[in-house]
Amino acid sequence: MTDERWQQFVDMAQDTFDNVEITREDLTAQTMDGPEVRGYVNVLIFDREGDRYKLERENKPLVLERTEHHAKRANDTARIDYKFSDTEFTHKLRVFKENDMGDWDEISTAALGL
Repeated sequence: MTDERWQQFVDMAQDTFDNVEITREDLTAQTMDGPEVRGYVNVLIFDREGDRYKLERENKPLVLERTEHHAKRANDTARIDYKFSDTEFTHKLRVFKENDMGDWDEISTAALGL
């Protein structure tokens, strides 16, 4: 889902559904240099026909190169280095429905019927 399509969906949700909440969370990864921000998640929560739904759109930089470093000596560790794009992102959309206990259960996008 492109940025434009996501924004169209957010606008439509604000016009159509009740109790719309929009947030953005950073995705952090632990590296040898400490925590590093590697993308973000757009979160959209809304009520539809008495049920509460949450959509998460995960945005991460595209992996351009993966380099594996093998350890051949004792007390040495193997590691993997990644090179990320500064301009291109990958997107993943996940849909959740709130259950009776207040937890979020993942459902398919087809089940949402949009």
